[in-house]
Amino acid sequence: MEAENYKNAFGKVVQVDGVNGDQYNVFIPNPLPPNIEFDEELVLILSRAEEKLGKLSGVCLTLPSPNLLIIPYLRKEAIMSTRIEGTRISMQEVLLSEAKEREEKTKDAQEVVNYINTVNYALTKIEKSPINVELIKEMHKVLMEGVRGDEKAPGEFREVQNWIGSELSKVSDANFVPPNPEAVPKLMEDLIEYLNTEHNVPVLVRCALMHYQFETIHPFCDGNGRIGRSLITVYLCKKKKIIKPLLYISEFFEKHRLEYNELLLKTGQTGKFEGWIKFFLKAVEVQSEDASVRAHKLLYLRESYRKRVQREAQSSDILNIIDYLFSNPFITVKRAQHILDVTYPTGKKYVEKLVEYEILKETNRLQREKTFVAYEIYEIIKDI
Repeated sequence: MEAENYKNAFGKVVQVDGVNGDQYNVFIPNPLPPNIEFDEELVLILSRAEEKLGKLSGVCLTLPSPNLLIIPYLRKEAIMSTRIEGTRISMQEVLLSEAKEREEKTKDAQEVVNYINTVNYALTKIEKSPINVELIKEMHKVLMEGVRGDEKAPGEFREVQNWIGSELSKVSDANFVPPNPEAVPKLMEDLIEYLNTEHNVPVLVRCALMHYQFETIHPFCDGNGRIGRSLITVYLCKKKKIIKPLLYISEFFEKHRLEYNELLLKTGQTGKFEGWIKFFLKAVEVQSEDASVRAHKLLYLRESYRKRVQREAQSSDILNIIDYLFSNPFITVKRAQHILDVTYPTGKKYVEKLVEYEILKETNRLQREKTFVAYEIYEIIKDI
């Protein structure tokens, strides 16, 4: 990492001694906030992002069941966030794994599950407590349990130097070297203090600054990107900008991964945050609009399904299955049996009834355990 690239940086380049007696440069960011020029373009983008996010948050007020959108939307965020880190798993693979109640999950599927558990854990915690260093460590411990990197001090800030570059690169050749381990605790304390102090800076802008600062500090040996992106959801919920975790912002980051990574690096080097903030706000705007459109489609579909089955004598049980399908459109007879707490033949009867109503269709007749899918729901929530 060349010091000359950081002449106007938001922070300083410091030379440190390595464990083998070698020396290398690390970048230590300044405490937040930086100076931000709120030009006309930034103000306009901020206004649009606020509007779209507000509409998405309002969708929660119309939800007949709190899990109707929260589960699929949070799952989508988890898949996209882990995909940025190189994990390759599709929405369908995750849904089938859940529907068939597989106890043994692949490592990729478990990473998605852990991400969801991490966000849910944090959202429960912040109901009574502020976001603090201890919470972030606990989130990391949940995220890394039983997956790749679980041997790298889960739940603890790193005590070794990490860097960003190719797999075979040395720290001296890296594109970016985060702060040395000794600097991490103080930097994280400063970040937490900024988050929990009231400012006149808009919440969405503060959220963009938080994400930049966390990624720059890179406080853990592994999982920094996923924790950094999960904190976006947690922070926005804490600040009541969204009522529930309906924003899957990582989809935008994944689609524009090169620009995402380049902006994070360039922002620190130049000390100019406006480009990064505009990119972040555009992500909020686009993904809020996308989530709102899907929400209205799902709510309309749910109402049409309920009308189809309303004449059934056992409609309450069928309605329960229908609502489950909005959290996971794949289902087996055994899964239906467990959802309703009924016998296998009864569960089978309800599934077959939904096939008759063309709500479900069989996915693969050659499988030992028949799997059915609510294809109209799946088309709305599947990967793009």
